[in-house]
Amino acid sequence: MIRECKEQDRPVLLAYLKQEPVYNTFILADIEDFGFDEKFQTVYMDEEQGVCRGVYLCFYNTFILYSKDENINISFLEQLFSWYIPDVVMGKIEDVKIVRRILSDYRMEIKPLYLFDDAARLEEEETNIQQATEEDVDDIFGFLQGIPEMRGLYASRQMIGDRIHKNLGVHYLIRENGRIIAHANSTAECEDTVMIGGVTVDFDARGRKLASRIVSALCREILAKDKIPCLFCSRKEEHNLYYRIGFKCVGEWATLVKEEAQKVEIKETKEVSETKGRLPSYIPVYNELYSDIMSGFYEKGSILPPETVLSEKYHVSRNTLRQALTILSQDGYIYKHQGKGTYVSYDKDKKYKEKIYNFLSEDALEEIVHISMDYNFGPPTQIAREKLGLSQDEKVLASNNVYESEEGPIGQSFLQIPQSILAECEADIDSDESLLKLMDKDIYKKAAEAEVSIQLVEADEQVTPYLGVDSGVLLLHIEQVLYDRENRAISRIKYYFCPGKYQIQYRL
Repeated sequence: MIRECKEQDRPVLLAYLKQEPVYNTFILADIEDFGFDEKFQTVYMDEEQGVCRGVYLCFYNTFILYSKDENINISFLEQLFSWYIPDVVMGKIEDVKIVRRILSDYRMEIKPLYLFDDAARLEEEETNIQQATEEDVDDIFGFLQGIPEMRGLYASRQMIGDRIHKNLGVHYLIRENGRIIAHANSTAECEDTVMIGGVTVDFDARGRKLASRIVSALCREILAKDKIPCLFCSRKEEHNLYYRIGFKCVGEWATLVKEEAQKVEIKETKEVSETKGRLPSYIPVYNELYSDIMSGFYEKGSILPPETVLSEKYHVSRNTLRQALTILSQDGYIYKHQGKGTYVSYDKDKKYKEKIYNFLSEDALEEIVHISMDYNFGPPTQIAREKLGLSQDEKVLASNNVYESEEGPIGQSFLQIPQSILAECEADIDSDESLLKLMDKDIYKKAAEAEVSIQLVEADEQVTPYLGVDSGVLLLHIEQVLYDRENRAISRIKYYFCPGKYQIQYRL
């Protein structure tokens, strides 16, 4: 039986995962760092008669799975992947091969997994290796962006800064004449093991054993905490530096990569030049921007950097960049705000939201700074009585709610909620704060299904006083009738959206 895990499941999960801690460094670290209540992370356990048989973790668009005895629940995966589409799947090679039967259009990559084994083989301690602080973030970001194989993995300056600020990872550096020439850092860290990544050396400084020295220093820091370093390396033991400084290969780790989520690395090589000749020039930068938006590097509501910065970052001309931005805008991932810049409209967390939610709060292109209410308690209209299935003497809460950004009204809702439902929701009818919470959030949580209709309407006297638009202006209008698990109609909601202020991203 598959079930979603809660805090009380932590001991059983940890006991199961720690049977092979090196394979489960990522899952263990994510559980330790984020627990079970974050909206971007869900942990599932396959349980049989109280015994754990497998663990499945959804972390944003990354899916990690583990089963000690290859007891992968294929029927669960088929059901999960019908609504949750990961960009990357990771796990032991035997487990990932099973997933590939379902996700056949994903590309599989296999890397040997190395575990540290012999401290006597580490390079001698060096005095010129330093642990990075927040003052080093800009230099680290600039250095890693200059290394093609690291550019996609460390595409966010904010991520590096947050990791150092929150002590979620240690970055070690070697500088020469004030400039970084070597780097390595710890990534996922759990009780027993720590994953090492970001190992790279400046092109002009290679051949001086800098990577061996900096990884050795990082290993000592990890060992001092009574934890074991581990890492991935595609080279065989006889051809890699990690084997020389005390690591041994303990198995294989596999990933499945969704083709559309793969970044196109833009390099001035013959192979890439030929690819550019076959594809429109804006496709590679479109792919990279799309991937950055989908991953959350550019978050919903954030403003994109200026075109000069983007064209330099993605190594394209401004004209090519504008073509990519135009397509992204047409596809609904970004939008332009006249005089202010280009904003991200895609919400990477949208796929984790419930099907039924408040469009006005969730799909606004501008930050909601105020919600005003104009409500009363009384008899409903005839159509509301019919849609809500009310008797002749039943009353409703009726309210016009206007959603405002800093620039003024951007949307309006008209809600009708039976008084009996107010009592069930324990709403305080004498408290504006309680009523607003009910109408903006809680009524949607109570709903199990919704009947939805969508149309364009002309603004009339029911809308113009609230939204400040001219009579006759075309507005997008959506109506929802919400039903609870007993199939009772619990609310009727009519929405009106000002042009250019919303992008509906409904999950079916």
